[in-house]
Amino acid sequence: MSLTPRLDLRQSQTLTMTPRLQQAIRLLQMSSLELEAAVSEELEKNPFLEREGGEDETDIPNQADFSESEGREELPSLFDSAGQEDAPPDTNDLPTEDSFYEQANDFSEEIEYSPDFSVDPWSGSGTREADNSVSAVDLCASKPASFYESLTGQINMAFYDPQERALAVSLVEKLDENGYLPVEACTPAVEKILPVLQGLSPTGIFARSLSECLALQLKELDRCDPAMATMLEHLELIAQREYKKLAKLCGVDEEDIADMIAEIKRLNPRPASALTQDMPGVLIPDVLLRQDKFGHFVVELNQAALPRVLINRAYVAEISAAGKGNKAANKFVAEHLSAANFLVKALNQRAETILKVASEIVERQKDFFVQGEKALKPMVLRDIAEAVGMHESSISRVTAGKYIACRRGIFELKFFFSQGLESRVGDDLISAQAIKQRIRELIESEEKDNILSDEALVYMLKRENIDIARRTVAKYREALGIPTSAQRKRDKRLKG
Repeated sequence: MSLTPRLDLRQSQTLTMTPRLQQAIRLLQMSSLELEAAVSEELEKNPFLEREGGEDETDIPNQADFSESEGREELPSLFDSAGQEDAPPDTNDLPTEDSFYEQANDFSEEIEYSPDFSVDPWSGSGTREADNSVSAVDLCASKPASFYESLTGQINMAFYDPQERALAVSLVEKLDENGYLPVEACTPAVEKILPVLQGLSPTGIFARSLSECLALQLKELDRCDPAMATMLEHLELIAQREYKKLAKLCGVDEEDIADMIAEIKRLNPRPASALTQDMPGVLIPDVLLRQDKFGHFVVELNQAALPRVLINRAYVAEISAAGKGNKAANKFVAEHLSAANFLVKALNQRAETILKVASEIVERQKDFFVQGEKALKPMVLRDIAEAVGMHESSISRVTAGKYIACRRGIFELKFFFSQGLESRVGDDLISAQAIKQRIRELIESEEKDNILSDEALVYMLKRENIDIARRTVAKYREALGIPTSAQRKRDKRLKG
């Protein structure tokens, strides 16, 4: 056997995570606030980009109508690869290649992906106190995304009547620095819509006094019993440390008074402070859900959450003409125009992908938007991925940090994913959220002399053909913030 040098020609295929593909994936998984920051940075770096306002704007499909679900067309991919970085791109379009998201899907199939899908709804409670020198109007002007936008966004979803909606929006500017509504603003028309306003997030907003603010939060926790209501009417006694007098008025002993005071201290007396922090910006929904006059669901992109950028073609032509024959100038134009084209296409593709995924989620979870959590169906990433022709990892990126606003509130898209437990009737699965809701309903309807233990809840659920273990019931109960049966028995005894 002789050893001699020779040349062999082999053909192989490899998956490469190019810088453009990495950027596309990052844009896809960004929240609206992160995306705005990233786009602002690109606008600073790229002279060919500008904010919306010119004539070269690329239209983004804005809504999906479910009046005829089987007639929905697949959204075309606008996000084509711009991989030919060495050649100057056409000023009107990008080279046409495979979709970058399809490349990302192929790449994802080669790696192990284990997304964490714990569903913890944003509570809306704040811990940082608001600056008493700042008015609500100042907050609206300086932090529109976290104060004015959050409240008006919820108001737009809560009110159908245009006059009531306009009145509600006008009241936002009348809130003080704590989020309270001045008593003098409460006209009969305001009183009519006040219950809806006081149901907005964070709980306690639009209260007319400290006691009403605390009462709203306690009612949400189902802790506003007669004794607690009496305490709220005499908050000055807490400041004066008149605990014996307070205990006599409330009809409880001093030990119970101490527990009740501790419970009040856990509440937020300044609900507006929850809207002056940076985090509540996630409340700006990416998708809006409404029903048309025929009762059909319509999914729309929230244009306020979409940064819109254009390419200044006139400036591109001017720079190209000025640098004609200059190699460095041509390279500058080619690189920056390629990056600008890529960003515009990437933003359009991101918007289309969010709309497509959200539309499929709404189509599968219609009952939830009508009946609530008890009607939430089990759904996993694979279900949506197969329906829209994308990889599970891409669905995870789309649904993380993206929110949909509907009449029931604002929900993160990943909220709608949950594993199911088997029902003994047919082959149907019951979602974990639906079971949690049923546990809540059973506990809320329990009688004072018949407090349901976790074992009793297991028995009652099995009678409804839901197979569930006691430890699972305990886990769901704790996730709902519901105390043990012993604690509930004590609480009901205090209520009398």
